[in-house]
Amino acid sequence: MFEAKCGDCNLVFSMSEEQQKNVEKEAKAGTETFIIRCPKCHSMVFVHPLVLCGTSNTAPKEVADRRVLCCPVPACIGYVEDDEDKQFSCSECGTVWKNIEEVYRDIELIIKRFAYRKEAYIKKGAKWQSVPFNKIPDHYYANVQNEEVQTSKIYGWRGDGAGKGAKH
Repeated sequence: MFEAKCGDCNLVFSMSEEQQKNVEKEAKAGTETFIIRCPKCHSMVFVHPLVLCGTSNTAPKEVADRRVLCCPVPACIGYVEDDEDKQFSCSECGTVWKNIEEVYRDIELIIKRFAYRKEAYIKKGAKWQSVPFNKIPDHYYANVQNEEVQTSKIYGWRGDGAGKGAKH
């Protein structure tokens, strides 16, 4: 059984059967770093499949945590991440925002639609910040996963045609 340690809540945990199978699959594919979720705080935990499966003795250089905010797309439990080009994206649902103001607009919209979503954000002036990821209530992620995504081929969840996976 593989073990991992969450860098946010410091929980040392045994990986679930599904997580372990995914790590073994990634090791066979030669993946050096893989992300799993902490069962307590749901933060991203970076693991090294090649090291865990004994294929390598050396862990690769740590990956920078580029999470900025919880993703404001319906039913997505991913995170908005910034990249070197100052674009923002979510690797979970594939949405890309051209700038942080677009992310803030979507946060406003998702909170209007699902009031509990405000639990993950703090508003300071016109800007939104994240609650520390390890302080987001456990039920938040379960609620997000149960959101009904009301999209169509023509209109996205915002009603502007920019739905899940769309570039803005």
